[in-house]
Amino acid sequence: MLRNYLIIALRSLRRHLGYTAINVVGLAVGIAACLLIGLYVQHQWSHDRFHEAADRIHRVVGDYGETTMPATQWPVIEALQHQNPSLTIAPFFTASAVVGPEERRFNEDQVFIARPSFFDVFTFPVRRGTARAAFDRPYTAVLTPTVAEKYFGETDPVGKTLEMTGLRGDETVSVTVTGLLEPIPDASHFHPGILVSWATLDAAMNFTEEMRENWSGGAFRAYLKVPEGTDHSRLADQFTRQAQERAAGRWDRDARLRLQPLTDIHLYSDLDFEIEANGSAETVYLFFGIALFILLLAGVNFVNLALARSVERTQEVGVRKAIGAGQGHIAWQFLVEALVLTGCAAVLALVLAATALPLFHTVTEATFEPSVFVEPRLLALLAGIALVTALGSASYPAFVLSRFDPATVLGSRSRGAGRTGRWSSPLRRGLVVFQFAVAVTLGTATVVAYWQLDYLQTADLGFETEQVVTVPMPPDAQGEGRTPFQQEVVRRPHVLAATQASPALPARLLRSTGFAFAGQGVPDDEYKNVQFVTVGPTFFEALGVEPVTGRSFDPGRPADSSGVVLNRAALDQLATDLPSGRRTAAAAVGRSLTSSSAWLVDRAPVVGVVDDLRLRTLHDAVAPTVFVRTSLLRDTYYLRVDATQADQALSEARAVWEEVHDAPFDYTFADQAFASAYRSEQRAGTLFGAFAGLALVLAGLGLFGLAAFTARQRQKEVAVRKAVGASMGQIVRLFSTDVARLVGVAIVIAAPVAYVGLQRWLNTFADHVDLGPLPFVLAGGSVLLVAVLSTGTQALQAARIDPATVLRNE
Repeated sequence: MLRNYLIIALRSLRRHLGYTAINVVGLAVGIAACLLIGLYVQHQWSHDRFHEAADRIHRVVGDYGETTMPATQWPVIEALQHQNPSLTIAPFFTASAVVGPEERRFNEDQVFIARPSFFDVFTFPVRRGTARAAFDRPYTAVLTPTVAEKYFGETDPVGKTLEMTGLRGDETVSVTVTGLLEPIPDASHFHPGILVSWATLDAAMNFTEEMRENWSGGAFRAYLKVPEGTDHSRLADQFTRQAQERAAGRWDRDARLRLQPLTDIHLYSDLDFEIEANGSAETVYLFFGIALFILLLAGVNFVNLALARSVERTQEVGVRKAIGAGQGHIAWQFLVEALVLTGCAAVLALVLAATALPLFHTVTEATFEPSVFVEPRLLALLAGIALVTALGSASYPAFVLSRFDPATVLGSRSRGAGRTGRWSSPLRRGLVVFQFAVAVTLGTATVVAYWQLDYLQTADLGFETEQVVTVPMPPDAQGEGRTPFQQEVVRRPHVLAATQASPALPARLLRSTGFAFAGQGVPDDEYKNVQFVTVGPTFFEALGVEPVTGRSFDPGRPADSSGVVLNRAALDQLATDLPSGRRTAAAAVGRSLTSSSAWLVDRAPVVGVVDDLRLRTLHDAVAPTVFVRTSLLRDTYYLRVDATQADQALSEARAVWEEVHDAPFDYTFADQAFASAYRSEQRAGTLFGAFAGLALVLAGLGLFGLAAFTARQRQKEVAVRKAVGASMGQIVRLFSTDVARLVGVAIVIAAPVAYVGLQRWLNTFADHVDLGPLPFVLAGGSVLLVAVLSTGTQALQAARIDPATVLRNE
């Protein structure tokens, strides 16, 4: 019997190849898109779950009021270790260094300095050599395969030596590679490439003892593995009490420590001083919703076309019942036909998804193996989707048409068709409205995302980003004043200025301290906390920034060697302490500024005020910033080059660098650095555009098929209208008006939903485009155009038929 059902189903589908192709391709494309998005969502959710007992691993987070970061001071971590000996705590920190054998050296931004307990908390398997045991000894290191290949090529790195300059000051230490780790999974919130034993710094520079009472450096991280059933809140409170006792007044009274689960970090953490940029749970939820809607769109197409075709199959059902077929046989026939269609679509979806995997990797930067598509869970999910879709599309003809009285159906074709039409037409219209509402929503989101990304990349940051180049200073130059490199490079014709500053771009500006105008009687505990940047004397010349009041630093004025420049936001914040009539930029210039950090600023004259420079990304509002001229904390060269001769300028700078520095020359243009900071938004925009286009194609494809059936059903109506004088334009308008109304309803439904969601997304940026009506008009107009074209082509085809051919048998 099943064989008979299959043969009849294949014959029926072959007779209607257009219907079969539209259904199979539409459903396959929707399922393939859903599979790819599902892989991305699963990848995001799986971060850090590869560690053993990942649900028991937490990290210590310091909440210091205005700043919250996953790090704290070393005396705090040491106190936690001593007072909680039963807990496995893994402290580590990262440092930048010049690394390599003499013939192959690179700047490494993150060299991990860790204790042996690092390998007790984290599961990083060793491919070759030893890791944990070796970290009890000084001058040892382990590498990942990618880093090992960078330094040693195909040679076995175990036993080889690396020299590292800059782990602490400008000292150089030699370490032996004792182990090679397995590649760190993509789904990790940090990817250590080089790990050096903590004992190395203890042996080379007595590091732990030096840090024991150091409360100025808060760059130490601590992860721990807690026993099952631990009350995390209570343990965090205990840690806070122990830290406050150890700080003995050197901590703010409101400062707290808390514990963050390892598996929550990637999607639920965007703190200052993260090791790497994390993802966003909201983005994952959004794409999960898009996957469901894409799948629903494809399913709606499938069901809608099945409902439309069922109107034509009433006579077939009547004939089958007249010759003895039972209701169950007819129901099974429709179900088998639907299962054949969905089965073909599922197989095609796997092929499409596997083919698109390399492109999907390029967009998402997530790595997937093609073998993922044959995993049992995914195949079971695919089978479930096919079965549910088949049941949804076959339910009406199987359980409604099969109940019709054959005498009624065969006695009046028009009456049978009209009856089925009355049952199915409202449902079909509702499904079409749903399709276009989704398409309008995604289309609007794509337009707004594109405009916002364009704004991010073209917004005026207050300085000329295409002319500014940053270069990390080598360890032997940090802390110096005007270095030989600066003195020589500005003599080159295409290098217009050179200076030093504390942050690379875009900066997070994590350093802050209390400031107040001197002589205003401001108590120490009422100083306003303001971020600061340490800069060289020609910092503003290198950025191409002119002061709005006063002047920038003058290297020829000795008094400027301890001066400061304020941005407008800092002036507005600090000027509240001045007399009401003296709170202007002009009145502030020449006054002295005092600081709660005497090592940074004692009584520094304000030499000028500049506009609010965008040193941070546009996610953040402009921070009140004090630019302090000092050689302290500066670790980045800023060069201003001739933009029309950038390559020549970089060649000149490299030549000077190689003469005076024994370190690699790495540079980044400011505009490229800011563009890289918006990479996640660019990925989201690309995916939005792709899926919005896909939704529009699916909706148009479904409507095209539906219009074809509608035109066939209304052939006699069209013939009668033509016979009484209707023009081709009137007939096209007749078809298009109905679908235009449906698109209008879809726009009314989609617009408020899209507005709320997009406004919420735009509010994650301090500066963003205005959400006016134009995106909705563009998206709605595009959807309307696709709808009218889909129905119009079918209407034109129906209007070309000779009325005599249609009406000759009436």
